[in-house]
Amino acid sequence: MKNKLFILFAAATLVAVSLACAALSPQPTASNFYMATDESGETRTTVYSSDDDFFIFFDVSGIEPGTQFQARWYVLDLEGEDPNTPFQTTDYFYEEGVSTIYFQLTNDSGWPSATYRVEIYMNGTKVGEQQFSVQ
Repeated sequence: MKNKLFILFAAATLVAVSLACAALSPQPTASNFYMATDESGETRTTVYSSDDDFFIFFDVSGIEPGTQFQARWYVLDLEGEDPNTPFQTTDYFYEEGVSTIYFQLTNDSGWPSATYRVEIYMNGTKVGEQQFSVQ
């Protein structure tokens, strides 16, 4: 009986230690994705004019320095464009202490009226997306 209690106690201790370690090492997360028209992220939108810059913002936590983020930009309904092939990709390697990341996309000749999507990847795994339009 004492051996069974010892094994049960040992198993419970291992579970408790594992849970404590998991709490101390949070999983890397990216959340709260939104589009804006400005670098500060204050003017949120999903509808742009042809001369606006596109900004996507998102919050991160538990990220290791050097983690790669990538924005893949698509146009979904423009003649001659493949909606499954990004027309632009942008990379960012995480720097310690950053809690909000943004990507910006500009076009000196203006954006055509269409529906667009931006997908965000962390180390090659998709973690978020936003759809928006130019009118």
